[in-house]
Amino acid sequence: MAFRIYRTTLSAGHMSRAVEVWFNRRKYETQRLEDEKSVVVQARKGGTLASITGMSYAQTIWLRQRDDGVEVETGAGRWLDKAAVGAVGWLAFFPLAITAGIGAYNQSKLAEELLTFLEHFVIAEG
Repeated sequence: MAFRIYRTTLSAGHMSRAVEVWFNRRKYETQRLEDEKSVVVQARKGGTLASITGMSYAQTIWLRQRDDGVEVETGAGRWLDKAAVGAVGWLAFFPLAITAGIGAYNQSKLAEELLTFLEHFVIAEG
């Protein structure tokens, strides 16, 4: 999980649309839930085979409007699924353990890449 506060005049809604575009360009499926002060963007990638091998990715991004900017928190989805696939892989099929580990690593890198993108976005837009 990662957390940052961006000091900006941009709204959480505006930043959430940029997050959706960022994920869509990487071929993620997204959905957005919004109220007056916060937005949740969920992004997922991978089909059935990716889920079985532990290579599917899911991220949830919370954007909360603050008086001095936007608070952004990211969380990984299906983390326990990857661990479970990894444990089964070690016992039954070694390659599944490797793909589960790769999937978990890629998912942790994804949050940092998103936050770096948002830093650049805020500088360019705000």
